[in-house]
Amino acid sequence: MEVILVAIKDNLYKIGKYLENGASNVAVKSGTIIETTKLSMEISSDEKMIRDIYVKIGEKIYNDYKENKISDKNLISKCEEINHLQKEINSIRKQILKINDKKACKKCGAEMERRATYCPKCGKQQ
Repeated sequence: MEVILVAIKDNLYKIGKYLENGASNVAVKSGTIIETTKLSMEISSDEKMIRDIYVKIGEKIYNDYKENKISDKNLISKCEEINHLQKEINSIRKQILKINDKKACKKCGAEMERRATYCPKCGKQQ
């Protein structure tokens, strides 16, 4: 009987150690996951900041193009593409206004009723 109790005690000790090691491993893996997630979020934040800088650079180049300060033919070509796309967008917006029997303010561009005499946003007489 004593041999059985020693065997049971030994087995319980082994089970306890196994569970203890498992819990320790779970804690380590949880910490790893949290740290990895935190670092991934930092990367995403930095990548967004880079994209924002790219946009600012592009806007600066386009503004320089509008002021004839650009001589690089590739940049001029891309800026002309932007002009073409902007004209398309404006044309489509006019079509939408016409479909909805609206017009845009001559000063601020706000949408208003076609028969409006003054802009409801900026007050400019139409």
